[in-house]
Amino acid sequence: MTTSTTTPLGALDRCADAVTTYFGTLFTSLEAIAETVRQAISPRHTLTAAALSDLVHPLATRTLAEHPVVGGGFVATPGWLADRDLFLAWWQGEDRTLLAERGVPLGHHVFDYTRHEWFRRPQESGERHVTGPYVDYVCTDEYVLTATLPVLVAGEMAGVAGADTPLETFEQLMREPLRGGGDVALVNPHDRVVVAADPLLRSGQKIDPSSYAEVQQLDGLPFRVLAGA
Repeated sequence: MTTSTTTPLGALDRCADAVTTYFGTLFTSLEAIAETVRQAISPRHTLTAAALSDLVHPLATRTLAEHPVVGGGFVATPGWLADRDLFLAWWQGEDRTLLAERGVPLGHHVFDYTRHEWFRRPQESGERHVTGPYVDYVCTDEYVLTATLPVLVAGEMAGVAGADTPLETFEQLMREPLRGGGDVALVNPHDRVVVAADPLLRSGQKIDPSSYAEVQQLDGLPFRVLAGA
């Protein structure tokens, strides 16, 4: 890997370390939710939505208290609960409001979360994922990064444990690691900027990673840190 003369020494590593540490800590909390659900939801069709909510609630509340997230909980795969098809045991906001089941008509549409990247990618890969930045029209109407991990039972995904981090909050967390970072940028799998040291690069802006001399893939996360444009 080459080193760009325009990139301050260590800026790329500082960014990579900060992102890895933040999501590593958050995923530790989500693993606790996943393990609790995993033990209770097998076999299929025996756990009700109410019982699921009772199980997840204290862990979701703890996740919201310990991390700068605006929502979190568990989202069920259709067919795994006894009395619901689409169901979100998900709490959000300062008052920790339960979203619960959203598979109901919203205007002339039905919200099918199984088509969303934060649900579909863990289901396809069996791995944790971070989606975004995107506008969360269902929950917050804000730009967010959604961390999700699959809850696997007998090789099938019973649902995902997850949490939403507001992009504005994430940008604030990354301000110090990116300070003096020149052209360092964090991008998602779609080559869109998450955060960048360059104020001319907007979150969500698509860029060409091949135009950077340094590219570092983050272990266990769908992000790359770029430098040396």
